[in-house]
Amino acid sequence: MDGGTNNPLQKAAVPLLEPGFVEKDALALQAHFREKRDYMVRELEAMGIKARVPKSTFYIWADVSALPPPLNNCVVFFEYCVRHKVICVPGIFFDVNPFHRRRFHKSPYIDKLRMSYGPAWPNLKQAVKGMKEIIGLAKAGR
Repeated sequence: MDGGTNNPLQKAAVPLLEPGFVEKDALALQAHFREKRDYMVRELEAMGIKARVPKSTFYIWADVSALPPPLNNCVVFFEYCVRHKVICVPGIFFDVNPFHRRRFHKSPYIDKLRMSYGPAWPNLKQAVKGMKEIIGLAKAGR
């Protein structure tokens, strides 16, 4: 325990370190995040966004290359998402490009996004709804 934590809090935390409790809690967390991961992957795939299923993180790498232009560009997709109160991270933010030798539009990550399924359920469902609206509007030519 940290020396700065008061004694009553330290004593209250001891049962939380019980191996049986820790194992049960870890399994519950894994099940919770697995359900959220599976939901997001299923929804993204249904929208035409290829999703790479993560094995040990709560981030999904998504490929928007099959979406209608201009949504097949991660920065444009991000900008539309922000307008619909959805946050994702453009893949180019993860492109290691020292001295900017490669042009932005030539990045291998130009059609990739990183999405988190860590937020609360209502937020995930709102994000899916927003992305469906964005893609629907693009397919309708608006």
